[in-house]
Amino acid sequence: MEIAGAIASIVQLFCGKCCSNSISEQCSYLRKPQAVLLILDEKLKFLTAREADVKTRLHVEKVLRGMDPTAEVILWLENVQKVKNIMASLEKEIQDNKSCLCGCFPNYYRRLKLGNSVSKEIREVHKLFDDNKISDRSLVNMVLERGKTLPGTTLVGETAKRILLRTQEYLMDENIGIIGIYGMGGVGKTSIIKEINNQLLRKNALFDNVIWVTASKDSNLEKLQKDIAKVIGLSFDDEDNELTRASELYEALRRRSRLLLIIDDLWEAYSLENIGIPNPTNVNGCKLLITTRSSNVCRCMETVKEIEVRVLSMEEAWDLFEQKVGEEVLSSPRMRDLAMDVAKECAGLPLALITVGRALRKEKNIRQWQAALSELRNSTANVEGVENQVFARLRFSYDRLKDDMTRSCFLYCALYPEDHIIEKEELIKYWLWDGLLGSFGSQIVKMQLGNMILNELKSACMLEAVYQDGHSDVYVKMHDVIRDMVIALTRVNSSFMIKAGLGLQVPPVENEWPPNLERVSLMRNDLSCLSREPRCPKLCTLLLQYNSINKGIHPTFFHHMQNLKVLNLSYTGIYTLPESLSNLENLHALLLCSCWNLSYVPTLAKLKELRVLDLSYTSIGHLPQGMNMLVNLQHLNLSYTKACEISILLLPKYKFLESLFIIDVWQFSLEPVFVDVLANCSSLAVLETNFSSMQEFDKYIASGHWNMLENFKFFIGYPPSSTRMGNNSVGFYGVEHIYERLSPAWLPGRILELEIHECPGITHLPVFITAAASKLQHCKIQYCDEMEWIITAEWSTFPNLEWLEIESLCKLRQLSKGITPAGTLASLKILHVTACNDLKTLLPFDLVLQLINLEEIAIQNCETIVDIIAEGEVQRVTEINNAEIVLPRLQKLKLSSLPELKHIVNGIMTCDSLSSIEVYKCDELKMLPFFVEIRQELLHSLKQIKGSKGWWKALTRNHKDALNLLYPIFKEESENSSLEEEDVRSVHSEGSVASSYGPR
Repeated sequence: MEIAGAIASIVQLFCGKCCSNSISEQCSYLRKPQAVLLILDEKLKFLTAREADVKTRLHVEKVLRGMDPTAEVILWLENVQKVKNIMASLEKEIQDNKSCLCGCFPNYYRRLKLGNSVSKEIREVHKLFDDNKISDRSLVNMVLERGKTLPGTTLVGETAKRILLRTQEYLMDENIGIIGIYGMGGVGKTSIIKEINNQLLRKNALFDNVIWVTASKDSNLEKLQKDIAKVIGLSFDDEDNELTRASELYEALRRRSRLLLIIDDLWEAYSLENIGIPNPTNVNGCKLLITTRSSNVCRCMETVKEIEVRVLSMEEAWDLFEQKVGEEVLSSPRMRDLAMDVAKECAGLPLALITVGRALRKEKNIRQWQAALSELRNSTANVEGVENQVFARLRFSYDRLKDDMTRSCFLYCALYPEDHIIEKEELIKYWLWDGLLGSFGSQIVKMQLGNMILNELKSACMLEAVYQDGHSDVYVKMHDVIRDMVIALTRVNSSFMIKAGLGLQVPPVENEWPPNLERVSLMRNDLSCLSREPRCPKLCTLLLQYNSINKGIHPTFFHHMQNLKVLNLSYTGIYTLPESLSNLENLHALLLCSCWNLSYVPTLAKLKELRVLDLSYTSIGHLPQGMNMLVNLQHLNLSYTKACEISILLLPKYKFLESLFIIDVWQFSLEPVFVDVLANCSSLAVLETNFSSMQEFDKYIASGHWNMLENFKFFIGYPPSSTRMGNNSVGFYGVEHIYERLSPAWLPGRILELEIHECPGITHLPVFITAAASKLQHCKIQYCDEMEWIITAEWSTFPNLEWLEIESLCKLRQLSKGITPAGTLASLKILHVTACNDLKTLLPFDLVLQLINLEEIAIQNCETIVDIIAEGEVQRVTEINNAEIVLPRLQKLKLSSLPELKHIVNGIMTCDSLSSIEVYKCDELKMLPFFVEIRQELLHSLKQIKGSKGWWKALTRNHKDALNLLYPIFKEESENSSLEEEDVRSVHSEGSVASSYGPR
């Protein structure tokens, strides 16, 4: 053994000089095993300390940021543990090999073998300790925590709950990747998606991760990227550019399947690629949910589904307000009434209700409530917290509007009374006449610009669209709280006086007319006179319509209004206008529509800047002097005037005339040169006129002048005074011999509306009409006693017709005759039929199959109708085609005074979108086809059923199970009272007689 040891020493000496370090280390162990072990132990301590540091950091990242170690880090930790395990085993072997025979004879062979193992572990320790791959970026994976439960408020009202359910349905639909929820600030969008966030975290099935990001008010792409990165624990270097940030975000999010990213309060749209968000697909199960104040943001973000959040109903608003105020405050009836008035002033805006309610919580002093109500009504809103928390948000929306032009147009909207429904076209014309739309371009170009601005305001939820008169794109409305904010803004510099619709009987006093006033609205009050002489040299707009003013205007009232551009005295009882009007040399628009007593207007010779003159529905017997001096006149409305001395030869003097309205001005249309003069008005873009005969109309159409018009309205014959038609419309009134015109080219091809009233001798729509009216959207036919059907199927399909009204066609047999071609009435949304007393069935079955867009059916006062859809044809077509009746978009059904009606259709019908059913005086109707096998979709969509108690009982015999489910939404109504309301349409609040183009 000593020989072996001596040899080993010689080998070690030799190897120390000429062999590898590995052999040298092994031989060193042979000579000094304890020294080598001390070195290894020291290095292992450093490695163990490094391991402890890594584990500590991992723990912190896991707890604070929800992150897990990468696979690389896990492997490193496993290798460290292996080295430690090996070292523990080696230490045991070393202890066993300290000596042979109690240390007298060391086992050099075994010691050499151990030396080999020790040198190997020393190298491994060095490698693990010096591993530079363990860096900040590879330390942890960006594994997201499931999400964070957010503090929220209980949703108030059924509306919010329905939006919540609809959003959840969209989230569960694998084909819907991006969802947008939009609405004005403070309307409750965030509350709804907070509830969605929290519900999703309680349910593990839908998403693995739910990320919530609030986009800041001053957000831009870089800030949004950093906000998302911060939530998921990703940090960017300062030198990272947009593309680098997007790439890192993309990689961090791409690895996570079934991910929902919620971005709240997004003000601008960005492409997902530029942000770094993976495109949501049904493969990766990821979705994006955004909230915004602008529907434009939804559109630009390419949302698949959008949901608008509107204000609360009165009942929902009161529930929320009562909750915030506290029931103990409302113990007395007087206090409760006051509280209801205060709640009403908050106009259904949850944010305003919460803020005002909290400000008045537990306030039992009735004077404080009265003061708060007064302040809210006066738009001062000095209740603590209201202005800061409500107006500040709304003010921010105002500040973020596109430009000063858009902001000025927005402020103008507050000139209307509170809760007023504003006609879009009227509002845009105000902007135009006031000069808000610039000074360059034609009327048509400026109207297009105005429409763009209006859409911008609607998109920003600063104005809301109003569904009225069957249209959702004609009217807008300014939210009360937003209007209060505007009034507060304009009060700062006293540039506006807004006292519209306040019931004023006395005009404002002198100190209420400061010299820096620019716009004044006193419309819709009870002013009987204007007796003062305001000094307002900057005044641009003065709105006085809908006042009596039957006691007149002070002779010098307009003397100090040199800058006045818009003057509206429409719908007033004024008899004469003061001479001071003649000096308004900067006036752009003089609106006197429906001043029924007006018989005198002073000379207009100095009003050379006048662009708009509306004298319609006045009693003037002679046109004002100086009409020939209005060289810049662009719009002239003389419709329904009583002036008897008007010559058509006046028109050629107006070289810039773009719009001409001369309905019922027979002095014009009866002149022999009438059509020739019209055809030479080369600048005309809008024309509304009568033609005294079919021959005159034929001559005008042949001239081709109508092709240069943007909008037209042609009346042939004598229309009723109640006639209201839109742009690009033609009406025939008492016209005979229509069939003589057989050429499709005879009628303007751009016709959108058609009315035929009391025209004898026609049994169906003439061929020249049906062939030319491919773009027709609205058709109304009345009192044509010989008409037997409307459509001759082989001639026209009316592919774009949306609204069909039929009234008092006493020989009508059915809607169409012949086999219906594909696409017939495919766009029809509204069908109204009234007083057609020879009608047995209305719709052929094959036509019903085309009506996939039908939304509303109203049939009334048809004494003989038995089936709405012909029963015999149902059976025939069903047997042949196995067809099924489905009206997927039908929402409203109203049937009244149909004494013989037995069936809508004798079979089953599917109407999953039906929301309202009204049935009155239809005693034989005891079965509804959509209740035979009622579907869950219909139960979900149906909101109300109205009718008599007797009819409901009769219906119960055939639909007992269905009606048990529907009884909560049934509303019993007296048939007599309901019938009194039939056919009464909501007339635009500006009056029953409307100017064709001027504000009302």
